[in-house]
Amino acid sequence: MDSSDLVTDMALDVLERRGEGDRAQVKELSYGIVRKFLRLRSPEDEKRTGRPKGIYLTYDCSPSVFASERGVRALKHYLSSALVELAGVMGRRSKVLAVGLGNDEVTADSLGSAVTDMLEISPASGGDGGGERGGLCAFETGVEGRTGIRSADAVAGICAKLRPACVLTVDSLVTSTVSRLGASFQLTTAGIAPGSGVGRDRERIDRETLGVPVVSIGVPTVLSMRTVLSDFISAYSETTGCERDEFRLRSTMSEMRLSSLIVAPKEVKLHVLNAAEIISGAINAAFGADCNKRRLG
Repeated sequence: MDSSDLVTDMALDVLERRGEGDRAQVKELSYGIVRKFLRLRSPEDEKRTGRPKGIYLTYDCSPSVFASERGVRALKHYLSSALVELAGVMGRRSKVLAVGLGNDEVTADSLGSAVTDMLEISPASGGDGGGERGGLCAFETGVEGRTGIRSADAVAGICAKLRPACVLTVDSLVTSTVSRLGASFQLTTAGIAPGSGVGRDRERIDRETLGVPVVSIGVPTVLSMRTVLSDFISAYSETTGCERDEFRLRSTMSEMRLSSLIVAPKEVKLHVLNAAEIISGAINAAFGADCNKRRLG
């Protein structure tokens, strides 16, 4: 598959397509959850993967995880622990800003909004003249086309005012692997550029731009039609022995306006709701209003 056909937000998608998936440290956890740890350290790593330097944690889940209450609880626990570790927040009283990215009017892009709606928010101040206090606060950026404000600018402004110890961003992701739709959770310290997965270059939201640790978490809810068709044609050619006409394939996709399409599975609403419940549960357990009283088993 040509690299130009690969449209994804998932760092592991890129390595696996290049036959370098073994660069990730793999650990099988309970209930069919597989944890894959990847650290990109150098400019060469950035060039090879097309991803900025940082830690990438991916939790790939089998269907049995979501069918079991214990499986879901275990996944929340793993994500919660990873969030605390990656954020590097010292003490439960630190102020944490959670940011919901995306468009709540588009189901496949509404994960960020769905998560912030479920968070256990703490007051930004102690009230009664008590001054500022720690805890979890959150907001949704909306989309630039509706607000006139870039997501990165909105986050930078709020961050400058609240001065949180860390920022968590939540967004729907694009994948090139069908099995990862709604079933994989990616956490990274590399930050995020909203919309980059679908070809829109946007200003990044990361530690360099905000001055505090940024942990981005998301779940793939859509994939690129270009990637799907390219995979299908490659598999068909290998099975039948037919020669693949790359030029004609690209010309046909362009003529039919298929190259720029981003598609979602029919179960996308269920994927978003399940992912939002799991991610919000993990964030609440790590940083929510009652995090000191709760432990996920």
